[in-house]
Amino acid sequence: MYNFYPGPSRLYAPVKDFAAEAFESGILEKNHRSDDFMRLLQECIGLFKDRLNIPPDYKVFFTSSATECWEICAQSFLKDALFYYNGAFGEKWKVYSERITDRVQGCAFDTTAELPVVAAEGRDVCMVVNETSNGTALSPEVLWQAGAGAGLVLVDAVSSLGGVDHEISLGDIWISSSQKCLGLPPGMGILVVSPRALQRAAEVNDHRYYNSALFIESNFDRFQTPYTPNILAVYLLKRLLEGLENVRVISERVSRRAAEIYRFLEGFESGEALIGNPAVRSSTVIAVSCPEAGSLSRYLLERDVNIGKGYGAWKDSTFRIANFPAISDSDFEVLFSLLRNFAHR
Repeated sequence: MYNFYPGPSRLYAPVKDFAAEAFESGILEKNHRSDDFMRLLQECIGLFKDRLNIPPDYKVFFTSSATECWEICAQSFLKDALFYYNGAFGEKWKVYSERITDRVQGCAFDTTAELPVVAAEGRDVCMVVNETSNGTALSPEVLWQAGAGAGLVLVDAVSSLGGVDHEISLGDIWISSSQKCLGLPPGMGILVVSPRALQRAAEVNDHRYYNSALFIESNFDRFQTPYTPNILAVYLLKRLLEGLENVRVISERVSRRAAEIYRFLEGFESGEALIGNPAVRSSTVIAVSCPEAGSLSRYLLERDVNIGKGYGAWKDSTFRIANFPAISDSDFEVLFSLLRNFAHR
């Protein structure tokens, strides 16, 4: 199966061997307070920070999902939040947070334009840097502008962390998960947290939940977890990171291939890029406007190719292509050939 679904998506090829290796090693049967697990977690976090260019004073926590990270943020960090969104996941994040705190304001903007910065005036700012539902992205300059004068800056990077060389210092909290650009199975969320954010957590002083940020921090400072963790996911991430290039190199490769995909779409007779403005296009999730999206999806599945269907407001009129690092150039050659065949059938 050729998998271009925007998550869960193609796994890095060595993951299969790493999973068998984890089973044979015995680590999956270890207590998560054991020396072996604590050493594994410490090594994994160190590699993660090194490969993804995370500032030394930021901390990395693992959770069950990015959705849980949304919950942690609303419980432990947010005070008065401004949510920018132009797609389904940004809006979901806002709505989800409203269930936990009533100090939330939404600022919707159009997919064709860059984010219209509103004066934060000390409020926390929440943004999806790579909107999976429509294939838009925010530039580092926009992140910087939106964060100027803000309290905390929170960034959802679920479909770009590991494939884009983000300037982590532009945000206080970065949210992601394992099943997209990191090329791993689903089942682990990732929370990258600045010292400023941890200071805020101390001010909020929330201790009501098992996933309160202060409780998580106190455990991770000992390279333990407040819950029984997904040890396999930690092991796979650690082993994968050992052989991965720095994200700067990966990001350059992903960007080059994104340019090739968008060039291909310029001549695709059955559709076109949903996002016409190159300045706001994602490099890791490409959304394609296509009147025959449903027929195309079925055509490709019959040929063992899986693409993403449209999502949210674009459910019936688009399809989505993941351009994640684990997907090979040769896989894209197969996809392009089949797309041409579909257009000329």
